[in-house]
Amino acid sequence: MSERTFLQRRRRWLADGARIGIAGLAGLHVLPRLHAQPAYPAQTIKLVIPTAPGGGHDIMMRLIGQKLNESWGQPVIVESRAGASGAIAAATVAKTQADGYTLMLSYSALLTNLALQANPGYRMNDFAPVSMLALTPIALGVRQSLGVTTLAQFIDLAKSRAGKLTYASYGPGSGGHFIGELLNDSAGISVTHVAYKGEAPAIADLLGEQVDAVVASLGGVSRHPGRIRALAVAGPNRFPTYPDVPTFAESGHASVNMPGWGALFAPAATPKAIIEKVAAEMNRIVRLPDVSSRLLELGFEPVGWPPEKLAEFLSEQTALVNRTVSSGRVKI
Repeated sequence: MSERTFLQRRRRWLADGARIGIAGLAGLHVLPRLHAQPAYPAQTIKLVIPTAPGGGHDIMMRLIGQKLNESWGQPVIVESRAGASGAIAAATVAKTQADGYTLMLSYSALLTNLALQANPGYRMNDFAPVSMLALTPIALGVRQSLGVTTLAQFIDLAKSRAGKLTYASYGPGSGGHFIGELLNDSAGISVTHVAYKGEAPAIADLLGEQVDAVVASLGGVSRHPGRIRALAVAGPNRFPTYPDVPTFAESGHASVNMPGWGALFAPAATPKAIIEKVAAEMNRIVRLPDVSSRLLELGFEPVGWPPEKLAEFLSEQTALVNRTVSSGRVKI
């Protein structure tokens, strides 16, 4: 080997050694950062709800939060951010850190706000779907004195008294409002909408015969046997606790399919691994016998859908909401 060749090879060996040394030093700096990140969850988890304390959603999430605390060993806080049909809660969570420690329960208003409000303060792509925890059946109920016992009879009466019958809902732009207008469209009738600030006053006025019908939770409608009769439920299936109440689809109105729901969301940038871990645990919890039986008592049907199925459902419901609003039937 010539002296020149030897020197060239020596320079290459020294250069390669330097590069390896630099890479090794870089690795030493990376390793502490990797080890500094504890496995999720490592701190308090906050569950934000869009409704007032003491209601069904609050009770449901406290029940789930207790089970989550037992299985993960971390405190779980349920925080109410009520107001503006859930827009306050949504706008708040949309801006929180996407680390899995702030999650949001929401319902149909999350979609309807976007179609009805010019600036609700959030967009759907601010959130990542995590889990559909439960479905809430919404039903059409009529006062017993109206003299009808089936949906077909109600529609016939509405046609014979065009524009004279009224139905109450639990708020303008609510799921009940949408369902009432979907029925008006499907059946070719014109029952007049009367909006209330909540389900309780709407049902109270139906009991007082100030209105003829109400679109509200099946549990609320069925709580007054002999005074209110539930005619149909706006969901894909009959509710297990009230198997005698048919769906609108069974009664010939398949387009009236807008179940109430309670789903969990995370800020959009939350790591996929965390979303999958939360979804798996939440879906396990809602299927526990003691949890599912309590949810059924509250009027919730525990389902435990994964993120992909929830995303598909939200896409379908968004299309339905937008069609109904574009038709001019639902306005605020």
